[in-house]
Amino acid sequence: MKWIAIAAVVGVCAVAAVTASAQGTPPTKEPGKLIVGFDLPAPGFWNGRASGTTIRNPSGFEHSLSLAIARQLKIPEVEFLRSPFGGLFSPAPKKYDFAFEEVTITAARKKVVGFSTPYFDANQGVLIRKGLARPTRVSDLKSLQTCAQKDTTGLTWIRSKLRPAKQPLAYSASSTAAFDAVESGRCDALILDVPIVVSQSNKKKGAYGGVAGQIVTNEFYGAVMEKGSKFKPFLDRAIGTLRANGTITRLQKRWLPFTRVPVLK
Repeated sequence: MKWIAIAAVVGVCAVAAVTASAQGTPPTKEPGKLIVGFDLPAPGFWNGRASGTTIRNPSGFEHSLSLAIARQLKIPEVEFLRSPFGGLFSPAPKKYDFAFEEVTITAARKKVVGFSTPYFDANQGVLIRKGLARPTRVSDLKSLQTCAQKDTTGLTWIRSKLRPAKQPLAYSASSTAAFDAVESGRCDALILDVPIVVSQSNKKKGAYGGVAGQIVTNEFYGAVMEKGSKFKPFLDRAIGTLRANGTITRLQKRWLPFTRVPVLK
């Protein structure tokens, strides 16, 4: 199954629908500047080194998409602001116009924050520790020590669908602690978005047992913003246009090369 695929839930009609409500100057936090939230690590999506609240030598899929959105909306300046994943789902006002952090759109999250139209789709992936016999079925995961990042749909899937014999380990702050747990052997199998675990496994070859497979969950990524944000129709229009003209596909091919990951059933 292809995990690199454009979310096709919104088509040309959606682009036309938001155009009427997205005319004029985009209502950004600061006039003439687009502030984009990010977090690390996110290899392939965000490459670079965190420096205080920003990032040095940024590149990657979401970085490039941010710049393309700014050009599409004719916003001359882009600022990147580090915004830890754990704080994304607070209803408090945001310091950024939107955050690109590989966030799955869910009904629960939509109660407290706003989401853009989807710009990417992904299932959950299984990153295993070195030396572990590779699982070939979902049921093989039940006896393992699983782990996930706190406040992710991967952790929700473990608790509500898998229901393993051992309580899953939940790591907060960022995915770094979860990756470290797999590398050290404290965690047998990390459940996290396929593109994220594939990128991490490729980035740090030999540190893990590889990506054993993916679990079909049909999730979609959306940019996070304040609930009721007036910037949403402008962002939706830009994403729709960049999808229609092939820009998003080109960026995916550049930064997130196609990978075949078997499906665990």
